Amino acid sequence: MATASDDRRAAERGYQSLSSLFRPLPDNSNDCYRCGKKVYMQEKVGPVHDVVFHKNCFRCFVCGQFLNIRSYWSNATDPNDKEVYCNSHAPRIGAPKLGPGAIGIKSAVDAQKGYQKMSKKLKPEVREAGTLRIPSYGMQAVELQRAVSVPKTHNVTSPDQAGPQFGKDALHIKGPIDAQLLMKGNQHLHDKHHYPPNIYKKRKDVLLDAQKRLEEEHRREEDRLLEQITQNRRQEIRKISDELNMEWQVKLKDLTEKFEREMDKKKKKIKDSEKKQMTLHFENQKKDLEFSINEKRNKKRESMTMRIREKEQKVTSTMVARQSKQMLELLAAKKEEIKQEIVEEIAQEKETNGINGHEEQEELVEEVIEALGLPSSDLPSPKPPSCRKNELYEDVSIFNELDEDVIKVAENEQYTYTELVQQLTENLKTDLEKVRALYRWVTVKDLNVIDFEETLGTDNPMGLLRGIKFGTETYHVLFMRLCSYAGLHCVEIKGHSKSVGYEPGMKIQPETFQNTWNAVLIDGDWRLIQCNWGARHLVLNKDKKKDKVKSSSKDQIRYQYDEHYFLTDPDEFIQEFWSKEPEWQLLENPITKEEFEALPFVRSVFFHFGMHFDHGMTAVLDASAKGGCDIKLKIPESLENDLVFYYQLRFADKEKRMEATYRGSSLERFVFQTMIHNTVMFSIHLPTTGDFFFEIFANKIEESNKFGNTDDSGSGISPFRLKCACKFKVTCPELSGKMHPLPDCASGEWGPLKGKRHFGIQMKQLKHLGRTTTDHSSVNDTSDKLSDSGSSESGLGDAPDNPKAGIINVEEGIELYAKIPRPLHFVAKLKANVFESKVLDPFVHSSVDGDTLMVRVNPPQTGQFGLDVYARPKDAGDSTTLSHAFKFLLNCVKVSNPVDLPRVQSKQVARKEKWGPTSHFEEYGLKLLSPKEPKITCSESNQCTIDLTVPNKVKLSHNFLKEPDEEKNELVSMVTEDQNKVRFFVNVPVPGNYMLSLFATKKDINDQSCPNVYNFLVVYKKSSKESNGTAKPEERRPSSIFRKGLFKKSDKEKK
Repeated sequence: MATASDDRRAAERGYQSLSSLFRPLPDNSNDCYRCGKKVYMQEKVGPVHDVVFHKNCFRCFVCGQFLNIRSYWSNATDPNDKEVYCNSHAPRIGAPKLGPGAIGIKSAVDAQKGYQKMSKKLKPEVREAGTLRIPSYGMQAVELQRAVSVPKTHNVTSPDQAGPQFGKDALHIKGPIDAQLLMKGNQHLHDKHHYPPNIYKKRKDVLLDAQKRLEEEHRREEDRLLEQITQNRRQEIRKISDELNMEWQVKLKDLTEKFEREMDKKKKKIKDSEKKQMTLHFENQKKDLEFSINEKRNKKRESMTMRIREKEQKVTSTMVARQSKQMLELLAAKKEEIKQEIVEEIAQEKETNGINGHEEQEELVEEVIEALGLPSSDLPSPKPPSCRKNELYEDVSIFNELDEDVIKVAENEQYTYTELVQQLTENLKTDLEKVRALYRWVTVKDLNVIDFEETLGTDNPMGLLRGIKFGTETYHVLFMRLCSYAGLHCVEIKGHSKSVGYEPGMKIQPETFQNTWNAVLIDGDWRLIQCNWGARHLVLNKDKKKDKVKSSSKDQIRYQYDEHYFLTDPDEFIQEFWSKEPEWQLLENPITKEEFEALPFVRSVFFHFGMHFDHGMTAVLDASAKGGCDIKLKIPESLENDLVFYYQLRFADKEKRMEATYRGSSLERFVFQTMIHNTVMFSIHLPTTGDFFFEIFANKIEESNKFGNTDDSGSGISPFRLKCACKFKVTCPELSGKMHPLPDCASGEWGPLKGKRHFGIQMKQLKHLGRTTTDHSSVNDTSDKLSDSGSSESGLGDAPDNPKAGIINVEEGIELYAKIPRPLHFVAKLKANVFESKVLDPFVHSSVDGDTLMVRVNPPQTGQFGLDVYARPKDAGDSTTLSHAFKFLLNCVKVSNPVDLPRVQSKQVARKEKWGPTSHFEEYGLKLLSPKEPKITCSESNQCTIDLTVPNKVKLSHNFLKEPDEEKNELVSMVTEDQNKVRFFVNVPVPGNYMLSLFATKKDINDQSCPNVYNFLVVYKKSSKESNGTAKPEERRPSSIFRKGLFKKSDKEKK
């Protein structure tokens, strides 16, 4: 028989198994059980068996198979073994067996089951005495039955105390029972929370029920607000309709009375045909008036909608903020209630089991409260977070499983916010995981394309998003609401952003570029979140029919998510968003709006790939006197062979923004792009004065996009999309000298790295043919110094020899050798601005010997050349498109035997009209202030003025002609008002057509040429008041100026 001390030890073990769920982990709880090194939150798995693991260490102890929290198994034979196993190698206990001493109870139990089974089959009237024997327990099972019948709460105080005990014969069954309990316990180890049933019940019954009741109150309040909003909208629409109806009636009455008066005047003399014509004219005027009133109504409604929607969003945001506060206060109150109840339960359990030790009680309670996810009552003030985002988690892949669960929830429908948040966070423990789940649900749910029914009630699953339907609720308001249901503190932040339509150098006004975002409290730190910018949705079926057929969301939408806007670090967030409240910038030193405007214009791609500028940059860059400007980007060394860059240079002037060329040359040819190791450089040389926008694009090229890695073995590089990384405004107020475009090669990067990145072509050797000393230098051994490669100081023609940057100084010729990874067919082309490409073909040659490519170039003359090399698979057909592999800029400085070749005639840009600026206008840095058009009509007055901005080094002159060729220079006076502003006063006393021609020359240059820069046409017409009250139809006759033409001579030369 077992002693009382055995029962006491058993009771103590039972208590310890329960309290171990709440017992704090030992001091080394942050050390990995497998490797012994420290475990950080972002790579933590567990606790499992009161220990934690690294994600990479959480493998089967036997075979090393990777496991997760749902797939691991424990040692069923040894409860002290804290290792984890896969399903195949987990030590298991065999099926429980009964010892020979327990046969008595087995037979008794079997007989009891048989009696119950037979009793159900027999009718009461046939159950006579002696028909069936009531089974009796064997003598060996009596002692076990007595022990089992004792209440679990029975206290054993002394060995002498009488009471039922297990007999020695019943101990044979103890082993199998313990094995069953151990195996049963292991089945629950895969749960994410090991709550005791009573704790989970409190969470489910107390917290959720209280949330539902409060949500019902909030929903009723929201119903009243939406009803009020609907009524206000109807009233505004009715008011607009009444006003326009009144205007329609008044104008229609005037129009009708006018028609009737005209009819009365001609009542006796009017003919039927004339009457019909007047009636038709009246009906047309009536239709025009109706159309005008409807257009006016639509514009007023649109303006009204935008105006009241802003007010409605403000009211809704205030209401949701107040409701969120109420929800958090409710959870805080319930937290105290549950905390007190748990204290009492733990105390009662300890008293019942007779165990002392109150020192751990407070820690146990805090762990339970933390497990329940109740909000903290201490709300810290806004300040910079204690650590950066990459210290919270290094790799976003740790959220893969969580994100998949969220997407599944988003595909289903929920009727209440309580139900939604419960489904999203029920298995999550940390604030980070909860915020992630809520954020991903908001960004996954494409609120912009959801089709709402006309009548949407609160009992509809889509009723949760009805605020989106009415336009009263936005992403950030919805996120703030969800956070409150999850017990998370979240605030709304207002300010300005560099959003759509913003360009570098713009000044932000109080009413422009307004934006709102969130800050959420995670582990005592405020973190910034932008839900709207994090959701990037691409609708696959934009022409989706609005029918009743329900289709899968996966068939309609492809989700594209931007990770950058989740918990963005403040120093990166400030690049795009500026808070009106300085403390919510979460910076050590908040910045002003002017400083925000001066920051470089960057996008999430810039931070996603770890880019940074090699020195401090501003949004607006000033070009040098030669129009030069350099931009250098640093990227991680691990990505230097994977990132692809591109650029776009365009005019900043709205009138010229769509122009991509200057004097027939693409603006891209005035930029030199190259890359050396992890530094990307863009050397800009503006062709003319003015303001320009320079935009840099980037993306990572995957293996599937590289040459030859597509399904079609004969295909080239698979296309992929580049995204904006940063943008600048480049200003050039004056320009000395003339910048020529680069040779017309394939666009993009210069140098050998493109061939290595896309094709696997490795440059081996560069051989100079014309140098006296043997120079077989390697392209890769060339100095790593990143030259200006055509910067404003040296010019491309004087650029240093730097093959790594794509620039080679040539004497006589060069041979370039490269190793190729597979059989390829190559075509090399030589380009120059002054020669046709086909006449240069004899001076470039390429050949392949095994795995070595050789390209030989012998320039025919000195000057600047571009070497383009194209490639395609060797086994591909001739119809396969060649892909550009790489290119070099060749500056030929010496040719012993030059070859005369036909030069390309300079292209003259055809003008659409003969009035306005000539090709020299921008070259001299001139800018027209007023008027905006070259054709000036004077009717009310015989005077007009013309204002221009003129650089200090430029001098203007003019010539004024009256049609046909009468010189009238005395009618024009030129005045220099400011340092750079010139005004022309024109006085034309006689009606007619006049031409004002402007000419320019540079003061500090001994050039006698004075080219024509602008031509104005001034037309003076007398008004009807100046013609003695009699308005005669103007006799239209062709202008001799138009007939003669301004550029008659040049036109003849062209012909």
